[in-house]
Amino acid sequence: MSSYHYHSKNVRSYLKGIYHAGLQKSNHLSDIEVEELISNIGIFKFKGYYYAFKNNIVHHTIDDILTVYYFDKYFTRIIMDLTSSIETKLKTTLVEMCYEKIRNFPSGHPSKDNPFFYLLSDNYKIPDFKINNVTVSNWKAERHRNRTEAYTHYGLYYKNKYSFASTSSKYLANQDLVPTYPDINYPPFHYIVEGATLGGVIGFIKQLKIENYDVLRGISRYFGVDNPRVFRPYLERLNEVRNRAAHRERIFNRSYRSISRSGKFSQLSSGLGDHKMMDVYLYFFFMLGRLDEYNDIQSFKNEEIERLFTGFKSDYFLDKDSKGLISSLDTQTFEKIKRFILLRMK
Repeated sequence: MSSYHYHSKNVRSYLKGIYHAGLQKSNHLSDIEVEELISNIGIFKFKGYYYAFKNNIVHHTIDDILTVYYFDKYFTRIIMDLTSSIETKLKTTLVEMCYEKIRNFPSGHPSKDNPFFYLLSDNYKIPDFKINNVTVSNWKAERHRNRTEAYTHYGLYYKNKYSFASTSSKYLANQDLVPTYPDINYPPFHYIVEGATLGGVIGFIKQLKIENYDVLRGISRYFGVDNPRVFRPYLERLNEVRNRAAHRERIFNRSYRSISRSGKFSQLSSGLGDHKMMDVYLYFFFMLGRLDEYNDIQSFKNEEIERLFTGFKSDYFLDKDSKGLISSLDTQTFEKIKRFILLRMK
């Protein structure tokens, strides 16, 4: 492997280089406006979109690259909404399933109606399970503070009203616990799940068991996947895509974790690459139970993909962000870029 050599570039010299390589200048923006946009985006991030065009660069303008960048920015917003909806569904299902199990235990069972059951080591598949550190850090004990909010955030309310010391003596006395920290005011399960990171929620789903009930199996079946081993990568893909979107990485033409397709998801995705964004987009709709109305992939594209591009073209904030570039594109140019994006999504 060779050593890295840093080459310092500013926006103006970088643009000069890519124009020299054959990229055409903007049909809608001045040179100064283009420089401002690239300065806001950053050369390093912009390069990822430029390279998508590099094999045929002489047939494209910088407008094309910027349009794809702004589409990806718009698409990231949609993805964050979809992944957040799936996360909410996972959290709700996890809490309801677990609480149903502890309600049905006989009197005297250590997990009977015990909302702190998740701290008992017997309720995990692996010894010494550790709760996600970021999830736990939300519950650091703190002194009471005066708040001006009309309705105090649930975390602040709980930490100001209850203590883990009294809780543990009531619910957890003389039982083996997972590793805990003295500065954490551990709350009931529904509290900690509500404030948990996606990674923390996935950790609970993978490793929790209540007696002989495997939480992963129950969640998997609820989402329409019979085999829990097949469902594990579904959770890992969700976390992967969410993290990329949260950090505003390039989305549309990346490769993603492959998963074994199930049910309507399998039917509609036949012929698509199993690690491309089109597959991921279908997977989102499958996880949210929104695929039943579609008979084939074309009907899905005609509705959901067309809606995606229509929303992008008419988005006021992105048009302002792009200095009016998006609204300036004629139909032919927009359709050309749309085909470019879709080809790399599937």
